[in-house]
Amino acid sequence: MKVSAEYTFKNSISDKPCTVILTDYNLIVQKGGDERSIPYANIASVRLCRSRKRFTAVIQPDGQVPITISNQFYLSGREREDRSRQYATFVRILHFHLKDKSAPEYVCGKHLHSLIIWACILVVLSFALAFVLEYLNLNPISTWGLALLISGTMLMILTATSWGRFPNIYKPDQIPFQFLPQ
Repeated sequence: MKVSAEYTFKNSISDKPCTVILTDYNLIVQKGGDERSIPYANIASVRLCRSRKRFTAVIQPDGQVPITISNQFYLSGREREDRSRQYATFVRILHFHLKDKSAPEYVCGKHLHSLIIWACILVVLSFALAFVLEYLNLNPISTWGLALLISGTMLMILTATSWGRFPNIYKPDQIPFQFLPQ
């Protein structure tokens, strides 16, 4: 078994360290004494995510629990080590292996369903606020007009805070650089 890359991470303080090893035909996950081997052909999707300085790659094997790999390693206490260089190299090598040996879906950004859920929640809260203001006689315009105005404002704020992290499909040889640490 020829190892082409190995990366160790710890996603949270309570989590156990996890090592992911890339071989010629398999991805091997070692965590807490357990080991599982996943052939590249069984990987259904790879999702790259970013939240400030935390970068994650979520590997979804077909019919198994997803593997979430981050650029952070939590040490004892609340300190964390930034492993951005090693993470970026590992993700590039992973994509190189998957390009020839598998056909997963490559997605980056937030999940579309979470954005839709947030949008729905904001619209419902906007209408509730408009009706409460109407009930308190603090509404300067019509209830429906105010509800639509607040909804539009909230949706613009949601769009602005999610800008650059919308879901997107990419090719394995064109990894979006905003989802890899520099």
